[in-house]
Amino acid sequence: MKAISILLAGLLLSASNIALAETNGNVYLGFGLSSLSLDGERVFDVPTRSPGHTPKTMNLLLGYQFNDRWSMDATVGTDVTNNVDANQFSINGFRFFGDNNWKPFISAGLSSFGVDEALEDRTQQAQAGFGISGDFSDSIEFRAGYQHFVELGGESYNDDVITIGLNWHLGRTRTDPVPVAKMAPQPESVPVEKEVVESFELLVEFDFDKYQIKSAYKPQFDKISKTLKESADISITIEGHTCWLGTDSYNLSLSDQRAAAVKEMLVQDYGVPADRINVVGFGESRPIADNNTQAGREKNRRAVAVILSTRMVVE
Repeated sequence: MKAISILLAGLLLSASNIALAETNGNVYLGFGLSSLSLDGERVFDVPTRSPGHTPKTMNLLLGYQFNDRWSMDATVGTDVTNNVDANQFSINGFRFFGDNNWKPFISAGLSSFGVDEALEDRTQQAQAGFGISGDFSDSIEFRAGYQHFVELGGESYNDDVITIGLNWHLGRTRTDPVPVAKMAPQPESVPVEKEVVESFELLVEFDFDKYQIKSAYKPQFDKISKTLKESADISITIEGHTCWLGTDSYNLSLSDQRAAAVKEMLVQDYGVPADRINVVGFGESRPIADNNTQAGREKNRRAVAVILSTRMVVE
């Protein structure tokens, strides 16, 4: 009795924890048949443990499968043989083992037996047992199990039950184990050449509604023109930008003028070939600061030159 109580408490506590943690379970409905080998002292002068007098009950159950390891259900059964008029109500928790289609399980729970003409018409029991479960399809499960029942108090009757049944799982989809593909031998790494893009930036800021370049930016032009002259294989793109003051069309035109002004200085003052310089205006569409502030608008009134160079490297 003590061992059954410990097993029952452990199973129910574990199942409760799983119920709180799992969210991918499913409800199932079941139909089964049980053979109740009742304690010989239950009914006076009736051998309730002999095969000819054991009640055979038809069972209906409602359960919940938390995952492939845990489930819990409630069962109602009534005698269909008239050997001994009996009925039962049981609540059981199940722990399944293994990853195969057919899995052994252990079970434990609480139950109530009603037996007509018995010395005690109704008794309450704790039970524990074992069995096997297998899936016929995604939704149909077969279970066969044995349980031993011990009455809680009273005469301490000992009963045994063998049950077989089918459960219909609502909305369950089985997931078969994904086979692990064998990794093909990897060839030794071969050095590969690829292009790498390097970028350098020239940033020029402008006064409101202006596109003239201030002399303060001369050191930047000196540096970028030197880079262009040393590497004849690289080109440059100049992007013009404005703040949001003014109409869209006016700002787009102003951004073009700012980009063109940078190109003109590089061509006329530093001798950079014009065909190596591209210009594009973005108007107010690409701010880098808050246009609601004076400082932000000043940062947005700019031209940016990006130099792209390519070189081959070996990996």
